[in-house]
Amino acid sequence: MTSLSRHVLWQRLLDAGLTRGALPDVGAAESPWYVRVMLGVAGWIGSLFLLGFVGAGFAFVMENALAALVVGALLSGAAYLVFSRNPESDFFSQVGLAVGLTGQMILVFGLFELFEDREPLVYCATFAIAALLALVMPNFIYRVLSSLAGALALTFAMHSAGLYGLAPGVIAAGFSLVWMQDVRWVRFTDICRPVGYGLALALLYYRAGIFWGRWIWWTRSPEANWFSQNAPWLGKALILLVFALVVVALLRRQQISVASRSGITVLLGTAVAVAAAVFAPGLGQALLILIVGFAASNRLLLGIGLLACGGFISNYYYLLAATLLEKSLLLLGMGALLLAARWLLRFWFPSAGAGGQVDA
Repeated sequence: MTSLSRHVLWQRLLDAGLTRGALPDVGAAESPWYVRVMLGVAGWIGSLFLLGFVGAGFAFVMENALAALVVGALLSGAAYLVFSRNPESDFFSQVGLAVGLTGQMILVFGLFELFEDREPLVYCATFAIAALLALVMPNFIYRVLSSLAGALALTFAMHSAGLYGLAPGVIAAGFSLVWMQDVRWVRFTDICRPVGYGLALALLYYRAGIFWGRWIWWTRSPEANWFSQNAPWLGKALILLVFALVVVALLRRQQISVASRSGITVLLGTAVAVAAAVFAPGLGQALLILIVGFAASNRLLLGIGLLACGGFISNYYYLLAATLLEKSLLLLGMGALLLAARWLLRFWFPSAGAGGQVDA
């Protein structure tokens, strides 16, 4: 970006009230996201080795609740110092990740020792700690992982308390809120973006079903209730409600009237997607990530959405609640509807395909 374009962009942000002060100097280029992801993986591996060392060399720490909480807090504090004093160093970022994640896991061990059989309290406390660390720790990858851990802990807390089916909708609402308010919360983008990615990964993980289903049932409440009997429909209803609200918010952002031809077309497409998602578990999460990623012009979110679509297709293929014929017909119908929608859009809005504006 040239100096002139930087000044013009900064002036536009000032006029919109999204920033203040003088134009900052050009800083050093950040590491690409895939490098930071690999650092996160390396940090996880390092934290596991460090956790094993602490568990083997200091067994009393893992067996005593107070000792585990103190050591976990000290390690988290040490990670904060490493991150804050060496924000641009990839090496120290990896060290901080290993130390911080180890401290967070030791804190969880301490919570299990402290609350023993009261699992809902353990998961609620874990969620609170993860949320606090995601806000405080000045490191992108750590915030992503803490947000993911917090979403998982919230899910386990709700299921162990007997509130089945609500967690996916709550996570979807949080994910949409963070990304749809990205422009308004531009001053907090260092916090909002990693939190948004963490919630997107939680939705992806929930859809992919890697060990997730077993963990959910391990944390279930032994008492049957209304939530347990209607959990699948509750989850679908919440996610589809969030999806519809996001579509309406995007129409308002683009200043497109709901009563216009464009608005009616979008709402009809939304109704078709909602109807398909009712009979296809996981489609709602995947479409939500895709549409939010497209609206935010975020390629990484689009990639996560495509992975969620792949997870939906693979899981749906092995779903035992429907026959192969029913699943094949639904997938065939979805493909035909997408192709028909593409043709109708080109027919109804030829000027938009040529770079023109559609009616609002």
